[in-house]
Order: sequence, then C-alpha cells, then structure tokens
Amino acid sequence: MKKASKLTALALASLMILSGCGAKGNKGGQDSGKKEDAGFKPNPVVENEGKAIENGTLKVGIIGESPFKGVFHEAFAQDSFDMGIMNWVGMGGFFDGDPDQKLGNTGLGKVEFKPEEKKAIITIHEKATWSDGVPVTAKDFLRYYLIIGHKDYEGVRFGGDYLNVVGMKEYHEGKSDTVSGVKVLTDKTLEINFKEFDHSIYWGKGIPYNPVPDHVYKDIPVKEQESHDATRKHPLSCGAYVIKEIVPGQQVIAEANPHYAFGKPKTPRMEIKLVPSAQVVAAAKSGEYDIIDTFGSDLYEKFKALKNGKIASNYTGGYSYISFKLGKYDKEKGEVVTDPNAKMADKNLRKAMAMAVDRDTVNKKLQQGLSVPLYQIIPPMFSTIYDKDFEGIKYNLEEAKKLLDEAGYKDTNGDGIREDKNGKPLKINFAAMQGGATQEPTVSFYIQQWKAIGLDVQLVTGRLIEFNNFYEKLGADDPEIDVYQGGWNTGSNPDPSGFYGKHEQFNFQRFTSPELDKLLADIVTLDNTDPKVRLKHYTDLSKYLVTEQAIVIPTFSSTTKSFVNNRVKKYDISLPKEGVAPFRNSDIELTKESPEVDK
Repeated sequence: MKKASKLTALALASLMILSGCGAKGNKGGQDSGKKEDAGFKPNPVVENEGKAIENGTLKVGIIGESPFKGVFHEAFAQDSFDMGIMNWVGMGGFFDGDPDQKLGNTGLGKVEFKPEEKKAIITIHEKATWSDGVPVTAKDFLRYYLIIGHKDYEGVRFGGDYLNVVGMKEYHEGKSDTVSGVKVLTDKTLEINFKEFDHSIYWGKGIPYNPVPDHVYKDIPVKEQESHDATRKHPLSCGAYVIKEIVPGQQVIAEANPHYAFGKPKTPRMEIKLVPSAQVVAAAKSGEYDIIDTFGSDLYEKFKALKNGKIASNYTGGYSYISFKLGKYDKEKGEVVTDPNAKMADKNLRKAMAMAVDRDTVNKKLQQGLSVPLYQIIPPMFSTIYDKDFEGIKYNLEEAKKLLDEAGYKDTNGDGIREDKNGKPLKINFAAMQGGATQEPTVSFYIQQWKAIGLDVQLVTGRLIEFNNFYEKLGADDPEIDVYQGGWNTGSNPDPSGFYGKHEQFNFQRFTSPELDKLLADIVTLDNTDPKVRLKHYTDLSKYLVTEQAIVIPTFSSTTKSFVNNRVKKYDISLPKEGVAPFRNSDIELTKESPEVDK
C-alpha cells in the first residue's frame, strides 16, 4: 500500500532521528538489483511455521520518547506517531504503488492519467466503504481539496502541489466557493484538471493520498476540524481497521472494519502502543509485542540476539540531514523569504561545516556500520536517479580550515575560536531533537568536529529538544536556531519540491532562488520519461543544493528495520511488483494466543 506521501515527510522521517538512522516511510523498499552497503543486508520477508489462529490481537510497538498528539485526519496530521498509527490501521494508503513507486492500480483507488488533456481521473473501488457503512465517493476526495484550500486552513498540506490544480488559487483567495478544476463525474469517479501536467503527477502530485469523509466534515468548520471529536476520538476509516479506543498520547486499539473492501482482516484486532527506546528491547524480549515498527541501528545487535523473533529490513526513502536557517516563511504571501544577511548566509561557512561532518566515524562507532552514509539528496532506494558517482562534499578538516581562512573567519584573539568577518564573536546555535541512544553522542561528535575547525557551535537550549517542541520551533522560524539536524521522508515520490520549493512550509531552510526554481521545474518536466534526462536533472539539483550552495548536508540514507515476533506467520516489506497487490497489514496472521517470550 502507499504508506506515506512526501508531504507527511516531517511526520515519518522524524522517526529516523528519534530511533537512530532507521525510518519507515512507504511500505516497500528496494530488495534486489543494487549493491548492498557494507554492514546492511536487506531481509524484507520474515516467515514462521504454524497454523494461523482465527482470532487474535496484533500487538504493535512504535518507538517514541514523546506522546502522540492524536490528530487522525489526513489534512491535519503531522505528528510522526499519528501518521504511523493511521498507516497501521489502514487510514493511510488508498492507492498502491507500482514498481517505480508511481500510483498503481491494485488499491482502493485507481488513477488514469491524461497528460495531453492535463488531467487525471480517479476511480474508486466499488466496495470502498467507510467504517460507518457509508460508501466512499468522489465527494470525499473533493472535500480534501475544499479543506486544505480553505482560507481558515492552518495545516501544512496546502502548497505548490495543489496550487497547480485549476481553480485552487481562486478558491483559496475566496473568489470562488469551489475548486473549479476538481469535478465529480459520478459517485465513484473524480476528474482533476491541472494548470500544467508534469512528471510528478504520476507519483501523486496534486492528488490526495486519502479521501476525507465528506458526510462528516462538510458540516464542521475547517478551523474546528483538527480538534473535533470526529478527528480526535471517533475517526472513520475506509481501510482494514478502525480506531475504537484511544489512551491519549500512549495507545490505540483498533478493530476490523466490517465494511473493508478487500475482506475481513486475518487478525481482527490491533493494539498500537508507544514504547520508549530505553525499554523497547526488554519489552520485545518479554513478549509484549508482535512487531516493533522501526528501530535504529544502535539497537540492531540487541534485537538480533533475541530468540523469540527475527528482523525484517530494507532500504527505504528518506534521509537524515543537517541544514541552516536562512530566512523566514511569509504566511501572508505563502512563500519562503530568504534573508541575505542571515548569520549562515555565507556559503563558504556552510561548506566548511559540511567538510567537518565525518559520516564514516558516526556509522562505524555509533551505528555498528549498519547505516548508509549519504552525500546527495536522493537515497539509494531510488536506483534510477541515485547517482552512484556523486561525491558531494567529503570530510576534510584541513580544507575546511583553509576555506574559513579565505572567507575571512579568523581567530583574532588566539583562543582557538574564529570570529566573524568583522572580528566579532561568532556563536552558532545548533538545534537537534531528542532520540535514541546514539542521538546525543552523534550530536556531540558533530559539535566537537566543528570546534576542531575553530567554530563555536552550541546547542539551542543547551540540550536536545523534545520532538514536538523541536518542530514547533523549526516551523515558527525561532531566531535562536542557526543550524539544525532533521529528517526527511521522500515517501514514494522522490520529487523534493515539497521540501525545497518556494511555497512550501516544509522548506525549513527558508532558502529560495531563481536557480533553485529552475532546477525544481526541470525535475517535473515530461522529458523525464527518458531515464538519462531524469538522472541528470536530479544530479544537477544535488550539485546545486549540496555541493555549490551547501544548503543541506545529507548524512545518512534511511533503512527500515523491524522486529517480528515468532508468532507472526508472515511479514513482508518488499518492493511492489507490477500488477500484484502488496502485502498489507490486514494480511498478517498469528499462530499463537500470545507473542513468544525469549526465555
């Protein structure tokens, strides 16, 4: 199933930071046809012997150090845990992906693309039904557009992807009471008209990844929807499961959706709990969980030693990175405004900091060699656009010192710390969120390396920041932050416009330029159907963002690693195959009444 749109990247990629360098983006990963990275060997399928029991409760643990917010609404959910829970119960994944990660035709929805007419037609499965028995219709997709484009909408989904839909701009500005380019043809078909039909539309650009129940939200004002009981207490689902009980911030209990189009789930009940990283291995060992959904490389050996389960692993989209605050987001204009006088505006300062990032040492000393160092903005899961020859900015302390000297950042008082170009103290504030066992030593190592080239880098607040607070500060352009460490999940669409685009709130760097606009436009032109052209466009973008401007310092590509208890008959996170429905959470079977214990 299509596990995550790129616009939920903040949500799921944060898990990569919280649990180490593992992340679970879309369900699949690349499990064949690529060179394996040293220390990491994909094992996407776990199978166990035994006859499946008829009734049972699947127990899922999601590693987290902070409570989930409990916003179960496609247009408003941002919290990584909320999105993870929605994906598990089937509230996220209306469309399946094909082997190239484009929108496929084996899910609850199919999409017919008509590039010559600049349109796409969504056809909804005839049996697709909400958990209250009301059929899913085209109005449910239209409702999503009417929510995110509304003047009172304050979420992050509205951006360039949807401004390309005919009539969305006029609706957003209050000049129309509907989105003229989104047309309900029948109860089960919807037509979407685009201003320009570009290559990323095949991956879902401008197309909702999931519908919103129109019969519920049409009567709830947009400004009230995020906090409404329909979102927080009784969310509907058209997937395999529906949430029945919520322990705020800690646990969700879901039961089979009796109206699920693909039939009764093989395990009728599911419990999803948050578990702190410090307790997760002991909990798995004692048989508290069937599946620990994504853990970091720092926990790999501990999980591997357990005899009551196996590890499913794969490459996946997404990466951790270090970046710089270079401006602000103007909410009135709906665009990024770059400040040429920002503290980190000098690209040579940024390049020097990039040269001090020693990925190999972090991987070997802290990640047991199980993470994948990354030097470009495309992770290796996307084999057709991952440039294996791309070097980026390599680790070199001496070159970093030389570059700083030439740029005018010199130690004028002999204390070992460089002043700015005007001879004044230069203090660089670095923000990083709380995470697993390796997070603090990793952050400390980066700060130590920057000190080695003469830069005074200190943690914002003096410590790692709690997850929710971290992204609140980042999104609000907190002036205390100069540099930060984050995570980005590409979802199934590698087009990075939603992260680097001029109109995107997820452009936390707050960097924009005519050159970047042109490079992002090249990414989505229809000439990208030529694999060589597509690779060149993505490589050119990495050259600009990483090598030339040093806007972003990619550090590690994401992998997904999950612990699977021996009572789970099969768990499969393989890449989708052409015309074949992927393994779904509703396919999971249990062979015993309770998870096995490691005795």
